[in-house]
Amino acid sequence: MLNGREKMGNLGIDWKEYALGANHYKRKTVGFGKYDKKEREHEKEIFIREMSIIEGGIGCSIWDAAIILSRWIYKNQNAFEGQSVLELGSGVGLPGILSAYYAKNVTLTDYLNPLVENLKYNVELNAKQQEGFDSDDEEAQSVDKTLDLNNIRNKISVENLNWDEIDNNTDERKYDIIFGSELTYSMLSVDNLIKVIQKFLKEDGVFYEILSDDRDGVSYFIEEMTKRGFVNNIVPVDSQFLGNYCTKQRPETYKFYTFRYAKDVESNKHKNLQ
Repeated sequence: MLNGREKMGNLGIDWKEYALGANHYKRKTVGFGKYDKKEREHEKEIFIREMSIIEGGIGCSIWDAAIILSRWIYKNQNAFEGQSVLELGSGVGLPGILSAYYAKNVTLTDYLNPLVENLKYNVELNAKQQEGFDSDDEEAQSVDKTLDLNNIRNKISVENLNWDEIDNNTDERKYDIIFGSELTYSMLSVDNLIKVIQKFLKEDGVFYEILSDDRDGVSYFIEEMTKRGFVNNIVPVDSQFLGNYCTKQRPETYKFYTFRYAKDVESNKHKNLQ
């Protein structure tokens, strides 16, 4: 992994099972809101293709933290209305894709090319579902994909973003909201992560992150963000967002982290993660 960016701690994942799945994919449906027993579907459903760890690294599948963050996004849709959003370390893209249904525009990013290609696949998978087609439906190929500006296909861009090369990044875009799950998991990743946040976050913007208590570099991250003029709000994740993840990850304890510039804290319009 680049710059020591590997997941810390025993996560309870059967890595052998994931490794032996090279060149194989698994599709999952993640539901939000009430479940209709008659229709056998949730109010909102996101469709995700997972990869093998050999191809996608640690971002190959859906992690519990991403599900928790996505549940918060679904409950706080108005927090994203009219906003430009950047997701860091998107992995398979669950929170970022969900946010695109409510935001003005969303940029999904990761640094491995197979992950970036799979993110594009997952965006198209959900765009076709939004149009009422299955991903393999031949009729979907004949649809004019530029007609519906509200379709997530026309609101999402997928890009390669390597934090280790941030000093040479010439992108001048700024975002209202930047978020990610489990981004701060190694001391070695902290400094460049902060550079990425500083480069892309608007002065009146907000940075959201969800983290397990069992991660390295968290206290250092908070300390360094404070030195750079950020104030934070850190709270345990409310029980309404926890449980029933349907993953093989071991149980962990999570907190929501919200950061904004101290100089704009009074006028900052963004909600806290809580």
